[in-house]
Amino acid sequence: MPESPPTGNKFFPALKANGRAVLRRYRRIAFVITGVILLASLTIGWRIAVRTNTQLEKERERLAKLNLVPFEKTRAFPIDEKGLEIWQSYKGARSVAKYNDSYFVATDGGLVELATSGELKRHYTVLDGLPESDLISLAVYNARLFIGTRTQGLVQFDGERFESYKWTDRTPQAVNALVEDKGRLLIGTIAGGLIEFDGQVFREIKTGPDHKRLVAINFLSVDDSRLYVGTFADGLWIQEGARWSHFTATDGLLSNRIIGVVPIRQNLYVASDYGLAVASLSELSAEPVQSTSKRFRTVAILPSLSGITRFRNGVLLCKDDGEVFALPEGDNMKLGLLAWDKPGDLKGCRFDAIENEVWLVTSEGIRRTSSDMSQPAAPVTSRPFPAFGQLTDSKSLTTNTISALSFDSHGSLWAGSFRNGIDLLDPQGNRLTHLESDTLREINSLVEDKTSNTMIAATSQGILRLDGNFRILNRWSTADGLLSNSVMQIVKADAKDASAGNTRNAEIACATGKGLSIGTPGNLRGLTTVQGLPGNSLYTVLYQGRRLYAGTLGGLAVIEEGRVVRVYRDTNSSLTNNWITALCLADTRVFAGTYGSGIFELTASGELQRLPETGQAVINPNAMWSDGKQLYAGTLDGALVFDLQSQKWSRLKSELPARTVLSVTADEKYVYFGTTSGIARIERSYKAQAE
Repeated sequence: MPESPPTGNKFFPALKANGRAVLRRYRRIAFVITGVILLASLTIGWRIAVRTNTQLEKERERLAKLNLVPFEKTRAFPIDEKGLEIWQSYKGARSVAKYNDSYFVATDGGLVELATSGELKRHYTVLDGLPESDLISLAVYNARLFIGTRTQGLVQFDGERFESYKWTDRTPQAVNALVEDKGRLLIGTIAGGLIEFDGQVFREIKTGPDHKRLVAINFLSVDDSRLYVGTFADGLWIQEGARWSHFTATDGLLSNRIIGVVPIRQNLYVASDYGLAVASLSELSAEPVQSTSKRFRTVAILPSLSGITRFRNGVLLCKDDGEVFALPEGDNMKLGLLAWDKPGDLKGCRFDAIENEVWLVTSEGIRRTSSDMSQPAAPVTSRPFPAFGQLTDSKSLTTNTISALSFDSHGSLWAGSFRNGIDLLDPQGNRLTHLESDTLREINSLVEDKTSNTMIAATSQGILRLDGNFRILNRWSTADGLLSNSVMQIVKADAKDASAGNTRNAEIACATGKGLSIGTPGNLRGLTTVQGLPGNSLYTVLYQGRRLYAGTLGGLAVIEEGRVVRVYRDTNSSLTNNWITALCLADTRVFAGTYGSGIFELTASGELQRLPETGQAVINPNAMWSDGKQLYAGTLDGALVFDLQSQKWSRLKSELPARTVLSVTADEKYVYFGTTSGIARIERSYKAQAE
């Protein structure tokens, strides 16, 4: 008989079993569906990623083929603060151009605008919107004046405002050459390559099929069919259509440092820093053949040659010191020295050409030819380069590299430089006099001896003491007990703390290149590593009562009673860099600046504490100063300012004529910062940018 269907309690267990089976089946189906969906999603995502990467790669290839250079453009606005002033020299000319019926001169102290008569119209500084003061090259393009700078890329000027271009994929060290060519601006840089600008985008121009970057470009020139690129150490490159040719000293050039070329008829004259060579343009354009003969032949060996330009039917050449030579064209080329009233201290001379006139730009301003040198019949006078334009005023410094600053008791500001002695300035920046001699130069630091109303200068040739009439009273050297004539800093102990107890014979301490000289003038004794100093190369010294601190290349030393009692190094303290470049006493607090590890404070417990806000700052030698309320430190990237009450840090940067601050001092109202591009005078109440 057939089985009866389950009834009662027998039915439910079977139903439960079937339900569990169905549930397991659905779970397996759901799992499979989820896996399929997940796999599909992954597949789609992978395909999207592949497609995206492919598109990005194609875009990169497209951009690479176009050699586009990414950039940022920023408009600079003037810093309109009454409490800020810039004092600079702007006589060191690098380039001149005519724009908007004025002559503009790129200098080591900003941009100068001159009337066509030579009258000074305006001096533009960083306060007017320039990104830096050190300008190198000029060109007019697209109704704008373009300016090449030392470290801040390319600048555009429309007559009123400045705009800066920075290439985001490279950091050129200098924009050395600018030239307009057939609707484009060509830009020659150091480390950034050769770049062209069409007014909208930048493209890099590379050589030949191997797409080699042109590096360290000194010079650019164009004619109807060729582009000439002179480099710092890689010879001459010539582009003719799509073809590039390369010539070096192996081809007969006198040096691989090219400073200019002049094509005349069928010949190309190439000037290097060692002399002039010439070759036939047709031979240079021909395919190279295996031959022992060189394409260029020597015309003249002229070491320190720095400029070349077209002159009538020949060329003019100039050396770095301003010597000028004329070379007429012809088979019997004879080089002749061109007599002119050349100042004896010229340097950095080179030529510019504007509207058939030859200009000589020099470290002492600009000079223009007295006649149209492109005309064969124009006479050559005995004074062919008269000075042009006013490139000085009452606040013009002798030099822009200010390595030391100090006030005297009469309120005069002493501004020392490493190459050009000392300028005496009043508090408004007017130059009172200039002091310079064979011994009075290479100034490392200045300190006033208030007891004798004299100024003491630490130099690379010893120590000089000058009186109020700016006469040298004494010179101390190794013959007087100094360990070395190279003295970075000198400090004088207070009379009450001096061991001699005599005001005029108070103890001095001198940081020299061979150790610490300590004692009284004429009775100096030396401390070196033999006596426990961490290094013999000293950069800074500081008295705090009877205690003396010495900053060396190898660490910080504490000296008491003429003995080294403690040394701080990276092995026994929080120092991360042993190179101590600056020491400063702020009220009762001692601060130490380092070369690359910021600033440290010596605590009351005698331990060095790093101030993390100063980061990896490079504190320049002797570039720290304090009035007990603020601490100022000169770095390679502006000035750090520390408020000792609020314990807050700020930084001065855009307000300074240069980012490298070498010296700091102050009077009752202003702080003065000596930089590599002049002096900034800033009111104490001015609020710097917070760090």
